[in-house]
Amino acid sequence: MYSRNPPKKSKTFIYFLSLLSAALSIFTFFLSLSNVLTSKKGALRILAASFVLPSGKNTKINVEHVANNGIYTDIISLKNKNFSSNTQNIFSDSSIDEIAKNTPIFNWPHEDGESTYKIVECLFGASGSKFENFFINNKTSLDINFGAKLNERPDINIKKDGSPQVLVFHTHTTEAYMDKDQGFYYQNFHPRSLDPKFNVVQVGDAICKSLENSGIKTIHDTTCHDDPGYSGSYNRSAQTIDKNLKKYPSICVVLDIHRDTIENKEKTKIKPTFSINGKKAAQIMIIAGCDADGTLEHPDWEHNLKFALRLHKQVETMFPGMTRSLLFKNSRYNMHKSHGSLLIEVGSDANTLNEAVYSGALLGRALSEVLNKLT
Repeated sequence: MYSRNPPKKSKTFIYFLSLLSAALSIFTFFLSLSNVLTSKKGALRILAASFVLPSGKNTKINVEHVANNGIYTDIISLKNKNFSSNTQNIFSDSSIDEIAKNTPIFNWPHEDGESTYKIVECLFGASGSKFENFFINNKTSLDINFGAKLNERPDINIKKDGSPQVLVFHTHTTEAYMDKDQGFYYQNFHPRSLDPKFNVVQVGDAICKSLENSGIKTIHDTTCHDDPGYSGSYNRSAQTIDKNLKKYPSICVVLDIHRDTIENKEKTKIKPTFSINGKKAAQIMIIAGCDADGTLEHPDWEHNLKFALRLHKQVETMFPGMTRSLLFKNSRYNMHKSHGSLLIEVGSDANTLNEAVYSGALLGRALSEVLNKLT
């Protein structure tokens, strides 16, 4: 008869092989990670998780981040939140709720039996360097004293004389959102719409209403810049900015409102979400550009950076968890048009329109706090 238990020497040999296999797996993983981190600009070498992250655990994954026609790869710390048990009643404003409750309801069409893909709902954690109560991802070669810039006053002087002070517009006007909070999307889901009731224009409306409620006169230009063609959108939106600055010379803040797209190679979409008063809202990302080598014709970029830092701090003070790390990169994005210009991503295409509009209303409220101190 053969024994069910192998000889002791065989067990030792098998154990050794297991350790060797584990070591090779770990070496292969770190080699792949090194390839990702050292890949050339524009390479789409994505090492990504295709599963739902366990609740309450921090995980690092590599995701494809598509923003404003520029694709880059980054290691981002993600935390999947149990939103029902991790909410705090930290803010109450009936005007915010009033704005959010009027969000249009709609349904994206799909065919019976159409394939579906996962949506991973995450709270983007700390990434980059911490300053005060927020984080900054410095993607430039510049060594900036962000702490000092945070304490400098932005070159913005708000007037309460009824003249327009803020311009809100959308370079990628057709960017749209999910219709339902259902944890998946259909294969043929195309998050773009020419109907302003269902795209990022709704978020711009929410921002403007919050500002107007705080006594700050705002212009919302809903001109479509990315249809019929995506290419050239920034050139067309630059013309919109110039037109409005000429018509309303009192404008000193110019906001380009977008929504992001984040997904991995398994077509899993990432949904950046936080909660306030038990209600889900889309996380935002503020982008400040610079001209590191003087080739972008954007010499006054530091003014916008001061504004971005102050707004970022205010948003996190009022609504902890609402922001992703501030993105500071060597790009212009039409921010040379004024000393108060920012590009802000509100959620991703995996967030619902309702979540994005709610964030727009909150963002407008925090922005009004900043601007009312710059009179």
